[in-house]
Amino acid sequence: MARLVAVCRDGEEDYLFLARQIPLYIDDSLTMVMEFPDSILDFDSYQINSSQMKQFIEHHSMLKQQDLNMALMVMSREVFSALSQSVPCVGCRRSVEHLFSQLTDSGYFALEPLTVGSSGVLSVTRVCLTDPRKLYTLFYVHGSKLNNVIDSIPKSKKNKRCQLHSLDTHKPKPLGGSWMDVWELMSQECRDEVVLIDSTSLLETLETYLHKHRFCTDCKNKVLRAYNILVGDLDCSKEKGYCAALYEGLRCCPHERHIHVCCETDFIAHLLGRAEPEFAGGYERRERHAKTIDIAQEEVLTCLGIHLYERLHRIWQKLRAEEQTWQMLFYLGIDALRKSFEMAVERVQGISRLEQLCEELSEEERAKELKQEKKRQKRKNRRKNKCVIGLMGSSESVDSGCKTCGSGEESVSSVEVIITGESSSCTCSAASILHSPKTKKALLPHSNGSDCGYCSSMEGSETGSREGSDVACTEGMCNHDETGEYSCSHRCSEEKEEDAVDSCVECWANSEDNTKGKNKKKKRKNKASLCGSDTFVWVALIFFFLSVAFNEDASQIN
Repeated sequence: MARLVAVCRDGEEDYLFLARQIPLYIDDSLTMVMEFPDSILDFDSYQINSSQMKQFIEHHSMLKQQDLNMALMVMSREVFSALSQSVPCVGCRRSVEHLFSQLTDSGYFALEPLTVGSSGVLSVTRVCLTDPRKLYTLFYVHGSKLNNVIDSIPKSKKNKRCQLHSLDTHKPKPLGGSWMDVWELMSQECRDEVVLIDSTSLLETLETYLHKHRFCTDCKNKVLRAYNILVGDLDCSKEKGYCAALYEGLRCCPHERHIHVCCETDFIAHLLGRAEPEFAGGYERRERHAKTIDIAQEEVLTCLGIHLYERLHRIWQKLRAEEQTWQMLFYLGIDALRKSFEMAVERVQGISRLEQLCEELSEEERAKELKQEKKRQKRKNRRKNKCVIGLMGSSESVDSGCKTCGSGEESVSSVEVIITGESSSCTCSAASILHSPKTKKALLPHSNGSDCGYCSSMEGSETGSREGSDVACTEGMCNHDETGEYSCSHRCSEEKEEDAVDSCVECWANSEDNTKGKNKKKKRKNKASLCGSDTFVWVALIFFFLSVAFNEDASQIN
């Protein structure tokens, strides 16, 4: 905790402030020097992570001296922006801004190793700038305490103010350890200055006390005479009932109009003990009396204790508030400098933390996509292998000939015809099927030896030729294309000639699909043609019977 080390007697302008010292304004007549200990910035007493320290040294060496100087310079608006976002108390924010402007105007080294220039630029000292170890300890050891300092400040639920800047703080509270705490933090010079009581201020406290407790006129005069004896305006030897032992430890200076109080801790505790019932609520607002001069002296001592306690309480409040303000400004400055340094390092590296995170996420996405692509490729290869196996089996069945008709001819580049008159299907070549006796027998009952008008020959016993069946081509009954052979975009014929292997799996699949489609189409066409031929036969028979019946009727009439 900060200490009070000196008193600015001739004003703070003439006092030479050292490192981490700032003036502490108490009242119009008292200004003390507040000093923060060196232990708060002990760089060697903290354990440092060696790996993080090594990485920080690498980042520190990446920056040139000019870039490092620019990186460790922060403007006041950046500090105030971070202040408004992290500190909810309005009083704390105003105190921090006031202290920063005070350091800008005065040039005090109150935040060492941080410095505040005359233009409002926050930076670090040259010693800390060139030492990576000290800079790392400043950024990542001391800078990590910012959130803890802000969170440890008690705040009001109503207006978000802290206790030191709330209105209730200015009211005197019951005696406790606060006066002893601040008393222990004072140097001897400060203690002597605190117990130096101005007579005018003591008289104001005395009048307030007399009015509060409604002293009668005679008792009030007795108390005022006891006060005049203390300040040296009256001769104590002429007062009847005066007790000199009550004023022991007190010494007045009539010319300077102040009272010296013994600065021993026990004596101060005795005086404050007299004033304790006033703050604890022991004395009610009722009429009191002081019939004798010694009772009046005790009332004066009570007022002296009240005045001294209020002064110590004010000093304690100022000390705590200024210390809290200094800590917030110090750690906010460290945090702002750390962010500026990290941004400079990221600019040199050419990649920011956000970009690194995005890169990691994109790497994960690419890995997932690659895994899915491998799965898709495996499924595709599996389907291709199945197609190849099926095609190899079909080619073996084709090479072995037609099991239905018993022929051993190969059906290569030939038209496949499905005979509907039999119970089984045959996929032999068109020429062999048309010349076979089974085909002739199947066609004779329906077409009477003809191809239902699709044959170019006039005689029904001759089979239809490919060149003459123009109607069949237009109706889609034949199985040849314009070029007369199956076309492949992959140039499989060339590969087959070179490799002597059926390498194009896609073409095999396409050809198989095309063959199946053509077979289905031919089956539908054949069925349609057969149905058409049956209708024609029946119509012819009906006309025949009608003509026969007409001829018989005509003969009977004749």
